Amino acid sequence: MTKQAKQFGSKCQLSEKFINQVSKSGIVESILSWMKFKAQAQLNKNLDDANDAGTRNSHACTLILTEGDSAKSLAVAGLGVIGRDRYGVFPLRGKLLNVREATHKQIMDNAEINNVIKIIGLHFKENYDDPTKLSQLRYGKLMIMTDQDQDGSHIKGLLINFIHHFWPSLLRHNFVEEFITPIVKVTKGKEEKSFYSMPEFEEWKRETENWHTYKVKYYKGLGTSTSKEAKEYFSDMQRHRIPFHYSGAEDDTSINLAFSKKNRGKERVAHQSHGR
Repeated sequence: MTKQAKQFGSKCQLSEKFINQVSKSGIVESILSWMKFKAQAQLNKNLDDANDAGTRNSHACTLILTEGDSAKSLAVAGLGVIGRDRYGVFPLRGKLLNVREATHKQIMDNAEINNVIKIIGLHFKENYDDPTKLSQLRYGKLMIMTDQDQDGSHIKGLLINFIHHFWPSLLRHNFVEEFITPIVKVTKGKEEKSFYSMPEFEEWKRETENWHTYKVKYYKGLGTSTSKEAKEYFSDMQRHRIPFHYSGAEDDTSINLAFSKKNRGKERVAHQSHGR
């Protein structure tokens, strides 16, 4: 059908009586229930929930949000060595919505935002400085697992921005963490060394005269790591698990400036005024 409504020759006018009858018939509720069921089914399909999530041990559970399905597969492989009781995994589809720049409708209609809220058990306008409220969450930690590149950093920033915008109290409880993986790995015989930043790798090269005798592996993303390596990462969880520590008002300002065009504009005006 390609015609515009004005070309039909007649209009379909629904009477108030008809609309009331449809409302009372339960059709609307049935459609809404079906839509919720479909959304929940899709969520359940993608979520590998921690066994203890939503129980009295929820505070000890960590939800790992991964950058896509390949990263999820890596996380699931890694969890094979430490178990699934305290760790859940959910893959994100692309970059999260910048909630600081979005409308209320955009936020409410965003599937990824709604999924994360449901999985963790978050409630808007809740103050999680209250220990009782904090203990009611399905997960006690949120761990971000992305590629160690610019896109991965942006995803981490958007997630921190999301939590900071609606539940700043969670950041005060060090709720958010990241899972880091090597950017470069060098091997020579049984000797093996991993590097998590290029400056770290370059420094090692400067200090190691025979560095060229080592086999060097560059990781382009999480998909470059093998299942065997994933198990190695998760076996040494403390080495790869990095908490984001909240530093107070300074962090608030930095997050606001990074994700709010309006605040960046105010900052520029303030600097210009100060410079006069």
